[in-house]
Amino acid sequence: MLSQSLPFLDRVLRHVGESGWEDWLAKLIVAIVVSALAAFGLWLWRKIRPRLYDVWVSNQRLKRALAAVGPQSKGLWLATPIRRPEDYNRSLRTSKPIIVIANLKGGVGKTTSASNLIAHYANKKRERVLCIDLDFQGSLTANALSQQDRDNLLLIESDDGQSKAAQLINDRDASWLHAVPDPVAGVPTAKLISTYYSLAAMENRIMVEWLVGERPNDIRYHLAEVLHDNLIQTSFDRIIIDAPPRLTTASIQAMCAATHILIPTVLDDLSSEAVAAFAEQLKLHQTLWPHLKIVGVVGTMTETVTVVDGRLRDNPLNAVEVDARAAGRLALQQALQTAELPLRETSYFPEECFIPDRAELSRAAGHRIVYASPSRAAEIRVIREAFDRLGDEIDRRL
Repeated sequence: MLSQSLPFLDRVLRHVGESGWEDWLAKLIVAIVVSALAAFGLWLWRKIRPRLYDVWVSNQRLKRALAAVGPQSKGLWLATPIRRPEDYNRSLRTSKPIIVIANLKGGVGKTTSASNLIAHYANKKRERVLCIDLDFQGSLTANALSQQDRDNLLLIESDDGQSKAAQLINDRDASWLHAVPDPVAGVPTAKLISTYYSLAAMENRIMVEWLVGERPNDIRYHLAEVLHDNLIQTSFDRIIIDAPPRLTTASIQAMCAATHILIPTVLDDLSSEAVAAFAEQLKLHQTLWPHLKIVGVVGTMTETVTVVDGRLRDNPLNAVEVDARAAGRLALQQALQTAELPLRETSYFPEECFIPDRAELSRAAGHRIVYASPSRAAEIRVIREAFDRLGDEIDRRL
């Protein structure tokens, strides 16, 4: 081995002698410095590469979020890509009725309609009804819960706990829904997913996390996955959702999960315009819910009871209500004329299904469900009969 290396060493020493020790040493130092810089550069690249990637990802997420809310955006909730669950269409075709009661205008009787329809389906038709309150003000929750259950809910909220509705729109596991819902006072076969102000914070958090890419799943279809789960579908005969008068995270989830939507409205000019505006939004976002059907628009708070002794009375609506209904019908038709089926097919309910403005409904708001009252008073009977007619017509249209 030594004999083989001697010629090589001899050549190296001869080369050093010919070129001079100073020149050779300079070359050696340069080689060492270059090697050290290359090694340092490689080490530095390995260190900063993940951080540069994180910066690039963060920049892309910020661009997506800004594009979703920018002036050229079609709308926050139409941000792409849209990822529906794999079995979304099949689960909707086989789903039990999931009815969202909604309107982008407040004070039109959404919660009153929701709570009394819940009692109609549960008490009269003996259905197992799951009712979900997705308005963080908790009006349906206040109507449906006993005083003790409402106090317990407030106690949980005051201890920084999450309301059940806040958990519902965030938690992908549906199994807890079977045992956790609160009992509805006076309606034994109905269960409530209650809510309170913690829902608002959860909605905002979920929306922001989704926009910036922190949530890999499409949060718009989260509630659809939960409510279409076989456990929920076999545990309940009908699901009724009280939605807020805003396109919040929860209301978008509700409409992506629903089979039908019911629109209550007061019969005045302003409310008629609101119905058309809501229909425009449903059409604009139809790509999110191509299956969704508007079961109808129902007039609420009418001046008189439209049915007397089982017969539609003469002139059941006053002049203002008649004009408002006509304007609402026209505005609704114009708003949906370019919509795709089945959203385009809708109409107002007949007058006998309208809900009258009765003092008992006003007194009960935030305290109890009138339909579930044990009273046999004439006032209560009139209200029950009105919601029975509405519930029967909804079923006919379904």
